[in-house]
Amino acid sequence: MRAKRGNKNKNGGAGGGGGGVGIGLSEDTAELFEVTRTNPNMRTLEECADLLRRGGVGIIPTDTKYSFVADLNNKDAIQNLYTIKGIDSNKPLSILCRGFQDIDTYTLGFPPATRPGMADPFKLARKCLPGPYTFILPASKSLPKICLLDTSSAGHTRLSKCQQRKTIGCRLPDCEVTLALLDLLDAPLMCSTVPFDGDVQPIVMRDEYSRCAFVLDAGTDAEQLASTVIDLSIGDVPKVLRVGAGDASVWSEDGDVHVEVDDPDLAWGFA
Repeated sequence: MRAKRGNKNKNGGAGGGGGGVGIGLSEDTAELFEVTRTNPNMRTLEECADLLRRGGVGIIPTDTKYSFVADLNNKDAIQNLYTIKGIDSNKPLSILCRGFQDIDTYTLGFPPATRPGMADPFKLARKCLPGPYTFILPASKSLPKICLLDTSSAGHTRLSKCQQRKTIGCRLPDCEVTLALLDLLDAPLMCSTVPFDGDVQPIVMRDEYSRCAFVLDAGTDAEQLASTVIDLSIGDVPKVLRVGAGDASVWSEDGDVHVEVDDPDLAWGFA
């Protein structure tokens, strides 16, 4: 269902910064759509999918926080996501996947167990997903290059160089709305957490980030945590970078959770 459009926000959200050519950055106000978390209206989701296909940046619900999303293959849309959110291009993003096949396509997969008695990471992941986890894995060559701003030269405001990321965060959410939208697109989406508490209404997100193409409202949960972030890209021991909604203890050999690095920047952007 399409809700009423809000008033124009001159600032266009917390992002600030320069323009771009995506849909959202040229609109006065983001569209606000409403769906239920179960049996969402497919016509509404198709409108959202069309805006994403055309290069728009959206805000959608997941099984954790609301998330900014953009077409994985549209470098302008991804750069606009960074601009709208107001973060540097070197901050990590993740991808919302439809299933393990997407994880296999865009990463080198889960590492094998390397020691006797060690739990197999892939088998553990199968027990955790779909669910509120982000797994950081080595990126494969299938992951599209993401064009970044050239910050090495003062005065550059346009995309001017490409950099291939070595790792990517992967999310397989347990959310009917998210998965239905991904199925319509027949592709994963690049994503990054909307930095609001769980009780903030989507209409507030729409007004704050008015340069998005749309906000998809499926209600809020004040108690909803962000995902638990597990780094499986380096070494043979899973590293917990953030404890969130997912049970981190299953990734610890002794059952005790050890947060590897207490640095929120390492987990920034993972929904």
